Amino acid sequence: MKKLMLSLAIAASLVGSSSYAQQVVRIGTLADYAPFEYKDASGKLKGMEIEIGQKMCASMKVTCQWVTMDFDALIPALKSKQIDAAMAQMSKTPEREKSVDFTRIFTTAPVQLVTKKGAGINQNPATLRGKTIGVQTASTHESYLRMRLPTSKSSIDVKVYQTMDAAWLDLESGRIDAVFADNTLAYDWLSKTGFKEGFDFAGKPIEDAEIFGAGTAIAVRKGDEKLKAQFDQAIVKVHSDGTFSTVNKQYFPFSILPK
Repeated sequence: MKKLMLSLAIAASLVGSSSYAQQVVRIGTLADYAPFEYKDASGKLKGMEIEIGQKMCASMKVTCQWVTMDFDALIPALKSKQIDAAMAQMSKTPEREKSVDFTRIFTTAPVQLVTKKGAGINQNPATLRGKTIGVQTASTHESYLRMRLPTSKSSIDVKVYQTMDAAWLDLESGRIDAVFADNTLAYDWLSKTGFKEGFDFAGKPIEDAEIFGAGTAIAVRKGDEKLKAQFDQAIVKVHSDGTFSTVNKQYFPFSILPK
């Protein structure tokens, strides 16, 4: 009888523990995309998306495991099931939607050129002729320059970087003439380094919904409707309860909340 009671107690404890086991969601992200994702001096992953992402995971009642990798590895890793989602300021575009599914829009991020003041560069393609423009590999910014401004016709040299840190260093040293990136990311570099070194935004933001999409979102595998719905609900929550706006103010003097 004692053995039976012990067995029943063990079985009950196992059932109880499994009922409290949280779903683990592996989120692919970056480690060099400040202020959204970066590692501090101790190697801890930090940033605006990490901070809000943690709050969303808590509301979803899941355990999030952050997996850092290069941007161009995110979609392949998602498709091969190495990760369950990608949260790395990825623009929701028609081209990417052929490979992955996206949540509702999470942030907005206009795109803009950054260059030295007085360089004569702006959003007009004619001002880019003979210039070298830096972009991150596999980004919508690279796609725009190659698709809308073919280098063979416009004499624009596109220099591709694995990390934006390397692009900013080359811009600062004069090895390239401009960087083309989201103005959120650009503002972070300008506010820390660029403005005092004579750099600024060049011209107006460039709009192209087909290439840049309507904003950034979280990518999930094709057909993973359950996880997509979980993230959608979490995004609605952080947008509506003030969480997003509160964190936003810690990083930018302007709002990147979708309208």
